[in-house]
Amino acid sequence: MSVYTSVNIKELKIWLQDYAFDDLTDYQGIKSGITNTNYFLMTAHDRFVLTLFEKNTIEDLPYFVDLMSHLATHSFLCPKPILKKNGTALSILKNKPALIVTCLKGKEVTNPEVNHCKAVGKSLAELHVKLANFVAQHQNTRDLSWIKKTAETLFNELPQDESKLLREEILYQEKQNYKLPKSTIHGDLFKDNVLFLNDEVSGFIDFYYACTDYLILDVAIAVNDWCVNSDGSFDESRLNAFLDAYKKIRSFNDNEDRAWNDVLRLASLRFWVSRLNDFYHAEEGELTFIKDPNHFKKILKKRISG
Repeated sequence: MSVYTSVNIKELKIWLQDYAFDDLTDYQGIKSGITNTNYFLMTAHDRFVLTLFEKNTIEDLPYFVDLMSHLATHSFLCPKPILKKNGTALSILKNKPALIVTCLKGKEVTNPEVNHCKAVGKSLAELHVKLANFVAQHQNTRDLSWIKKTAETLFNELPQDESKLLREEILYQEKQNYKLPKSTIHGDLFKDNVLFLNDEVSGFIDFYYACTDYLILDVAIAVNDWCVNSDGSFDESRLNAFLDAYKKIRSFNDNEDRAWNDVLRLASLRFWVSRLNDFYHAEEGELTFIKDPNHFKKILKKRISG
């Protein structure tokens, strides 16, 4: 979430005429995150989130609207799309696809403790269970093919040791033959995409990397953020709390147990490459936030060493 596309108050008020919306009292750009433009929209009684999609076409987006609507219908705490007067959710603003969703109460936890990891592990398993009957499918746009394609644009810009590490890990992942359960996953369950209220999970947000992929990839992505120390190693107490809570609801099968560390490596690789790409190929915006790629290089090296 950043601000690449600026919108003024006059433009917003004209655009909002298509919605049964209370009068807009204020709006504010959201700096955190890196992919889309996001604003808080404030009315006299509520707060909403407006997203302008910088890389998606409007044809890409019904999947995400349907996914959040499905979860809201099944009592999972997540943003709910706001419909226009004509009953549709998606629109165009400043030549970009746009969507308004409800703004959940709560705030992110920047330094999670064992109880937070336990709560997120439980909620992630509940998410997977509630999405088991969500029939729509969506390709993972950050899969190994994307990693390889993006890496080709980076090799000549990286220091030699990083280029070597990147090439070797891609080759390692190409040799894997994962036969693991697939379903709909969140795909980006970092600390800034989970809200807490009174030490309880009050919702998951930012479903725009959701896709159909390995369920344990979702778990690996999450624990690589929620349960790590500054040097990239796992905090075993947080990791165990997360996994124990998750597995009480959805157990790993034998193939998942065997593939676990390799999928942790795949998750680390994906986010190292995405952060390298953002660092070396940064896009200009009014408010932008680029995350340090070295953090995931350290995590990947720890996962490789076992």
